[in-house]
Amino acid sequence: MTTKYMVTSGFLGAGKTTSMIAFAREINRRGDETAAILANDLGAGNVVDAEFCAAAGIMTLPISGGCICYQHDNLVGRMRQLESGGASVIFSDIPGCGIGALDHVYMELEDKEKGEFELLPFTCIVDPERMRMIMPEEADINLPEEMKFLLDAQMAEADLIVLNKIDTISGEKADEIVDFIKGIYP
Repeated sequence: MTTKYMVTSGFLGAGKTTSMIAFAREINRRGDETAAILANDLGAGNVVDAEFCAAAGIMTLPISGGCICYQHDNLVGRMRQLESGGASVIFSDIPGCGIGALDHVYMELEDKEKGEFELLPFTCIVDPERMRMIMPEEADINLPEEMKFLLDAQMAEADLIVLNKIDTISGEKADEIVDFIKGIYP
């Protein structure tokens, strides 16, 4: 059986780590596969997210020293470590302002480790607050253009966009954001 692998992107605070924990818990609850998380930590001591994931009861390994986009051999080594520990599905993230994982991670895995990993949809986690950066009626929230560019680039390269934290907004607002996402990033 080929190990499945999914990368999540999204801004700091969008809920990438919490979402990966929820995805992993659901897979583990079902019992037919075992999910693990490879936490690409850039926080204090480079283990913040890894410790959070492990405390949630998910098999976890940290990968630090920069974005997974630029450490292919280390990434593959860590993935194989999780696989040998029983993981059949692995989630990892890229840092909050990262872009380019589709090319630097997925395409390199496909090229250099052909057929070893089944690549799941490249997923961008977004939340209502960060969506305000690019929503037309709220474009005046006084953030640098670079931030808008990064969010747009993250969403544009994604196969799947997940609107997170919908419990913080009305159903009407959630529908508005989803319609906006579908219109710009079909």
